[in-house]
Amino acid sequence: MRRLALFLLPLFLLAAATEFYVRQLPNSYRTKAQMMGRMADSVETIVLGNSHTYYGIRPELLPYAAVNLANVSQTLDIDLLLLEYYAPRCPRLHTIILSLDNSNLFDIPMQLTDEWFRCGYYRRYMHLGPYYRPRYWLEIFHFESTREKIKKWNRQHRPDCTPLGWNTDNSIDQRHPDWNTTQVEHVLQRHTCRDWQQAAVNRSTLIAIARYCQDRHLRLLLVGTPVYAAYTSGIPADQQAFLQATRQAASDNYGAQILDLSCDSTFCGSDFFDPDHLTHEGASKLTLRLATTR
Repeated sequence: MRRLALFLLPLFLLAAATEFYVRQLPNSYRTKAQMMGRMADSVETIVLGNSHTYYGIRPELLPYAAVNLANVSQTLDIDLLLLEYYAPRCPRLHTIILSLDNSNLFDIPMQLTDEWFRCGYYRRYMHLGPYYRPRYWLEIFHFESTREKIKKWNRQHRPDCTPLGWNTDNSIDQRHPDWNTTQVEHVLQRHTCRDWQQAAVNRSTLIAIARYCQDRHLRLLLVGTPVYAAYTSGIPADQQAFLQATRQAASDNYGAQILDLSCDSTFCGSDFFDPDHLTHEGASKLTLRLATTR
């Protein structure tokens, strides 16, 4: 037993050192939690949603104090958790901007996907969510994400997002040459509804968000971010109808505003990083459009 303990001790020490090191590296979750700790008293607008708003809305271009709490693959149930946690801490808050489109209304819960490790980030860095299972305790329990976090930091030595929460990775010079051809089919497959019961649950979550905003006199703006035409044309008709009906229910019953720019022709090829995400230029154009929406 003693020999086994002596053999395992260096491994435990290495694991502990790696976990400690990785937790010191900035990521978007930690950055956003620190941001809200500093700015909650002045925040007037919170941006929620998945990567469409994480990459697509630049808070510094909005005409009021805004922060971006969106994140990669963020699901509506997490948006609700963020809203319930941070809204009471922001006495000047008056507007919530939320992406609602084909990419998130048909999500399955994050903990059931191959991105389950992100649930641990919400627990560790933002103190959110019912993510108590042992696999969420340590970052090193997901080797690939840990390795990627270290590689990315060593490569660029900067946080994943700006101090206000916008991700700056999608510069047009990094765009894949097949962004408007073979990538379209791949993205559409990823966003195809595979569980209509879960879609109904997501719809109920969206309604809960709308009700929360109405009860607290917060303006809720549901945004369909611009997407490439080939992506829009490939969305199944039943999903399109479900999406439109969900948005309308939130508007009719709870006063949510709808701004669907998914087919806006003023966004051209140079505005897209891939079929459903914007470049820096596209994000600036979208944000300035939101700035003039009343």
